[in-house]
Amino acid sequence: MKRVGNILMVVLLLATTTGMAQGPRFRGGDGNAMQQKGNAYCELNLTPEQEQKINDLRVKHLKETTPLRNELREKQAHLRTLESADKPDMAAINKTIDEITSIKAKLMKAGAAHRAEVSQLLTDEQRVIFNTRGKMGKGMRGQGRNMHGGPGLGMGLGPCMGN
Repeated sequence: MKRVGNILMVVLLLATTTGMAQGPRFRGGDGNAMQQKGNAYCELNLTPEQEQKINDLRVKHLKETTPLRNELREKQAHLRTLESADKPDMAAINKTIDEITSIKAKLMKAGAAHRAEVSQLLTDEQRVIFNTRGKMGKGMRGQGRNMHGGPGLGMGLGPCMGN
């Protein structure tokens, strides 16, 4: 009897974690990204038109920055390889560090341009809230990751509480 109880508990645990991993569609939501705005976006009370324009800008930004992020990861891996050599080649290490720095600068500039574009779509009141939240909202960047630690839609999409 104890064995049946343990098996039942394991099955229940698996069903619960599977449901959570499936996301909002499994739990009854439709998975629409616009309904899953980040908390700062919720605070802005965006119009549907603003939401669409911001989403379009986010997609454009991700298309521009994804290759840079991939290149950055490759350079960082290459740097680790160079540094772990028995006799590290300091010229190659320094060159790779310079390349990494250049890519990071490009990403920062793209991020600043993206935030400026988003800001231009907002009313003065919305812009004040947006600007006080820092880079797309305090803590929002971490919310732009999926449940497995991979990148989400980018700039911190998460469910709006109360919507």
